[in-house]
Amino acid sequence: MLRLCHREEKINIMQERSLKSYRKHISGIVGWIGVPGEGLQCLRRSFQLLVVAVVAAIIVNTRSSKRRKYPPGVGAWKIMRDLVLHKDKVAHRTFYQWAKHYGPVYSVRTGLSSAVLVLNSAKSCRQAMTDHHSSITAKKLTTALQVLSLDKTMVALSDYGRDHRLMKKLMVSHLLGTTPQRNNEFMREEMVEKLITSMHRELKETCNDTVNLSKIILDHLFPFALNQVIGRTVEPLFVEELGSEIVSVQRMYDLIVGDHATAALEINWRDFVPFINRWIPNKKLREMLNTVTKRRAAVVRALIRQQMELLSSGKEAKGYLDMLLKEGKVLSEEQLETAIWEPVIESTTTSHVAMVWAMFELAKHPHSQDRLHKEIEQVCGKKTLEEEDLGKLPYLKAIFYETVRRHSPLPLVPLRVVHEDVQIDGYHVPAGWKILINIWGVNNYEGEWENSEAWKPER
Repeated sequence: MLRLCHREEKINIMQERSLKSYRKHISGIVGWIGVPGEGLQCLRRSFQLLVVAVVAAIIVNTRSSKRRKYPPGVGAWKIMRDLVLHKDKVAHRTFYQWAKHYGPVYSVRTGLSSAVLVLNSAKSCRQAMTDHHSSITAKKLTTALQVLSLDKTMVALSDYGRDHRLMKKLMVSHLLGTTPQRNNEFMREEMVEKLITSMHRELKETCNDTVNLSKIILDHLFPFALNQVIGRTVEPLFVEELGSEIVSVQRMYDLIVGDHATAALEINWRDFVPFINRWIPNKKLREMLNTVTKRRAAVVRALIRQQMELLSSGKEAKGYLDMLLKEGKVLSEEQLETAIWEPVIESTTTSHVAMVWAMFELAKHPHSQDRLHKEIEQVCGKKTLEEEDLGKLPYLKAIFYETVRRHSPLPLVPLRVVHEDVQIDGYHVPAGWKILINIWGVNNYEGEWENSEAWKPER
């Protein structure tokens, strides 16, 4: 018993010595930073107030965060399994399937980056693109699109600003506007006539009564798009950088459109984990993208040189490229090349997809064929269908709209960055998040389209 008491007394003495030593060290530190020893009590009070303030701020922030309603989030394993591991090239379908489970608006968080809000309904898209347009402007591109667009030089992929407005104004004024489109009407009529003639000839020459309609459409659509931009039928073209002459339409299509359309679909899983992309870039992918871009640039530069030679020899300036060479002196070399290439690839790919799918659906639905045929006969009789007749063909318009709904030529809109906190579909979306619009998901959203996977022009 005496030993135990003696032991407890020794422990108390040691604790008192430790406490005195601790106070001595604190006083020394306080004195070293310029606070007199008698101010130690004041410093303690200040420190206590600081701790209270920090804790209060954390509590307030936590409570306000709890009051905010955030969108449901997709689990990390689902993202790895469905997108990254499978290198999903039809991501729009994956996003659509997730919408069936999480709802039309949900978030996806990848790596250490901020979350991505995926929109699959028309209502949420209107809120993002119309109501909060000023808060959601800048675009975030994948590695493939960043390289292929020459770092956002394309109008469709550029951020809003002086360059965007300039490029868009030139394109609308000299190519997409009412006046230039009226002037190019004869080109469209000529293209349609050649297309129909080729289809009939192909049917007569084939023994098995099958025709590669996709190839026939592309063989006429691409030269037409190029003709609208260049202002003439393109002749065989020698490309100095490639050391060869391009004779076939297919070869030129591959270099200007086909290779880019394929490369744009390349999935770089490092895009999902940005800090890895910065430290360990996918060199093989970048080399492929740079090769595709350089080859395209070489062909476009050759087209520009050929056109400049024709203009210097006295050719009348009447095409889009001619106007750019005359009025677009403020454009850089990259902007000039993009201004020529962008309308060609965009009009060719989207129109080709829409036309092929429309013919496919009409082939599957004979009753729709019959109804369309009767409508055209009632309006046109025995004369050839002309552009001025299109406004009198509501069922033809319905076929077009339903085809584009069911088979979106552009299933996903490039990411946009949220600059300030917004509310979308009742959910809080903080600044720094990104917005992804799944057009394919919007067009097939079961909450807005009954039996959405069916092709029904009557709707």
